[in-house]
Amino acid sequence: MNKKAETFKNYLEKNKIKSFNIDEIAGDALNSVVFRSNIEINGQQLPTIVVLDSSIYGMVRVLVAPRVLNENNEAELLKELNRLNKSYKSFKYYFDDNGSLVLDCCILFKEDSDGELIYTMFDVIIRHLNSEYKKLMQLIWK
Repeated sequence: MNKKAETFKNYLEKNKIKSFNIDEIAGDALNSVVFRSNIEINGQQLPTIVVLDSSIYGMVRVLVAPRVLNENNEAELLKELNRLNKSYKSFKYYFDDNGSLVLDCCILFKEDSDGELIYTMFDVIIRHLNSEYKKLMQLIWK
């Protein structure tokens, strides 16, 4: 396990946070470790991962809505996501190749991971999604 992942794992254990499954990616050149969990937003469980590897980066990724992009909602959704992406420096929205709405938060590390910083970003993401999720869903299901 890489050093950042080990530090985050120790942070979770120290703080008795048991909501993550941990997967080391075998044969990965950057020694990636994926911490899988869910966050609850408006009664919905959104799959969430933290990816920590040997680079200076860490990633928190939330699957906001699977396979939702279509001709009817594309223009308004892209306009809204552009507004959100301009407003928030710490994370960005995009649609993956399957039309799923994803939120990514990239974290830069000087040396070791900081479990508290990662967990703080979860708090920022959850507060943001609690504020914006309903509007996004309204645009998606128009």
